[in-house]
Amino acid sequence: MKIALVGGTGDIGMGFALRWAGSHEIIIGSRKADKAVESASQVAEMVNDGKIRGTDNARAVEAADVVVLCVPHEHLISVTSDLKNSYSHQLVISPVVPMVYSGKFFQFVPPEAGSSAMQARSLLPEEVKIVSAFHTICAAALQERDKELKADVIMCGDDAEALDTVAGLAGEIKSLRPLKGGPLQASAMVESLTPMLLNVARKNKIKDAGIKIVSER
Repeated sequence: MKIALVGGTGDIGMGFALRWAGSHEIIIGSRKADKAVESASQVAEMVNDGKIRGTDNARAVEAADVVVLCVPHEHLISVTSDLKNSYSHQLVISPVVPMVYSGKFFQFVPPEAGSSAMQARSLLPEEVKIVSAFHTICAAALQERDKELKADVIMCGDDAEALDTVAGLAGEIKSLRPLKGGPLQASAMVESLTPMLLNVARKNKIKDAGIKIVSER
C-alpha cells in the first residue's frame, strides 16, 4: 500500500516510516516539502529495502491508500480542513490525542465532538473511512526498528474492512497485537488512556510504557 504520514517528520511519523517501509511505499508529508524530503532521506539511510519519499501534505494524501494523522491535536482542525480536497477514497488512521500538560500531570481534554477521531470524522469527506488506533504506542520505542514492543493496539472504527487493514498494519510491527475496541464513537475511551499512561510512566520512572490486555486463561 501507499501510506502517507501527514505531519510525519516528528517522532511518531518517523517511527511508522521505519516500521512499514520494508513492505509499503511510505510518503512522508509536511507543510514544508523540503522538511519532508529531508526526513525521508534520513529514513532511507536506515532502511535499505524500503521505498520512501517526502513531499507536502496535500500531495502525500492525494497519492495514498492509507493516511496516518501524525499531528498534535492542536493542529488537527487546520491540517484536516486544509487537506479536505485532497481526500477521495483513503483510509485514515488517527492516533491523535487531545491532551494538555498542566505542569504537574497530563490531562485528557476532549473536543466538543467527544474525541479527536470523531472531530476528524466531522471534517473529512463522508466516503473516507476512519479508524482510531496506536494511541498508547511509545514513539521512541517505535523508532527502534528491531525492538519488540509487546503491547496491544486498541482500534475503534465503524467499517470492518478498514479495521482489518489497520489490524494488518499493526501486526506487521514486531510483537504488537491489534484488538477491536468498539465503534469510532468509543474512541474517547481509548484516547484517554494516553495521558493516564504518561502520568504513570513519569511518576514511576517507567521507560517505553504501553498497554497490554491480559487474560487469566
